[in-house]
Amino acid sequence: MKVGILTLPLWHNYGGILQAYALRLAIEKMDHQAILIDVKRESISKRKQAINQTKRWVKARILYRLRRPYYPNEKEMASISSDTRAFVDNKIKPSSGHIRLSFVPKFAKRLDAIVVGSDQVWRPEYCPDLKLYFLGFAKKRLKKISYAASLGTDDWRFDPKETSRCGKFLRKFDAVSVREDSAVDLIKDNMQVDAVQTCDPTMLLSDTDYLLAADLKPEHPSGGRGIFCYVLDPKEPRMQGLPNIAAKLNYELFFVMPKVFDKGYAKSSADYIFPPVEEWIKALQESDFVITDSFHGCVFSIIFNKPFIAIANTVRGRTRFESLFKVFGLEDRLFDSVADIDPEILNKSLDWDEINKIRENEKQKGFGFLTDALKIGSK
Repeated sequence: MKVGILTLPLWHNYGGILQAYALRLAIEKMDHQAILIDVKRESISKRKQAINQTKRWVKARILYRLRRPYYPNEKEMASISSDTRAFVDNKIKPSSGHIRLSFVPKFAKRLDAIVVGSDQVWRPEYCPDLKLYFLGFAKKRLKKISYAASLGTDDWRFDPKETSRCGKFLRKFDAVSVREDSAVDLIKDNMQVDAVQTCDPTMLLSDTDYLLAADLKPEHPSGGRGIFCYVLDPKEPRMQGLPNIAAKLNYELFFVMPKVFDKGYAKSSADYIFPPVEEWIKALQESDFVITDSFHGCVFSIIFNKPFIAIANTVRGRTRFESLFKVFGLEDRLFDSVADIDPEILNKSLDWDEINKIRENEKQKGFGFLTDALKIGSK
């Protein structure tokens, strides 16, 4: 069976890239041909580009002190993502090639099934086209599945029109799974669809799988480098005080992230390029401890058995952390800010035998869901 995987556009989000890699490989291990539908947003007119540039100028010159977001355009995005996109292009194969969203319905004609997921594909603020990600274009013959699709939040963000239309599309799915426990009830209450909770696709693979993906030997040394700080929003007040944690643990801090995109890009573009995915995986393996405000930073700490603490990122979606930590009994490792970290937790040992047992169980549930979903209606 030819199975397409539809996820959010992949640029430089390490977790987003690796969950797509994992889901494709997992489906391939089930003896299906898994194909990444590698999407990017629609191109915009020169007039729209000019308007966006003017808005950016205002943000940079007038509103900069108000900490308004400053986003790269497509050309800049391609530049800062050149090294991470190399992983997508070279290691998530086969794929559709880097296609515009509007081309997906045409590409889907050669597929037998599409799996939507994972990541926050069903969060309205993040999803570039809700109809597309609820497979509103799909013909009846196409098997429609979601795997660990995320709403990102524990409140309903769809407006009434979106709820009605997307619910109509979702009721035509063959099988629906979501990543967070809160999403099970939200989808049932608002779309009258029964969904099950499954683990993030990255948990369908082992640490060895990721080491091999990073061109590292399975016996690559673990630890010895200090505290890996995988922080998405380093300038936020909640993330200040990391050196104090390092002092308490008697480790050095190290980072694998470029400068946060801002108006300085034009003068020193090289400083904003994201390091390769392989370097990120290597940093995780060589770390002794992880501090992160990223959902996938937490997931990979669990996969690699690295002690960690997480700083909740409410804007990006706190419920993702809470749902994950509830499954593994790690609620005491989640804090609202670095300043709130309980010193006792820093040296508290983790029961990796129990955690790995839970992870294996979640992995089997995930594979079981995909196996059953891909069999539904098959000849």
